[in-house]
Amino acid sequence: NLANILGLEMRLNHDEGCTNPQKRLQYLLCRFVEVISSTFAAPVTLFLDDLQWADSTSIEVVNQLLLTGGLASQGTHFFFLGCYR
Repeated sequence: NLANILGLEMRLNHDEGCTNPQKRLQYLLCRFVEVISSTFAAPVTLFLDDLQWADSTSIEVVNQLLLTGGLASQGTHFFFLGCYR
């Protein structure tokens, strides 16, 4: 269960559950990478190829992932490599 890994209590009622699922997914992705990269000694590596084809929403997710305060801390081991042509 993702909530157990992230240490989150997922209490969403029907009203707030659908207000902005994209932002919630972005937050959970960032939190997931932060938890995994701070738990293991080996770095978490994210490699994305063909970034020239990425849409604006995907670029926003990558930006949020890279600029998250938790990933910028010294306790995490995260490596990002992006390629475009």
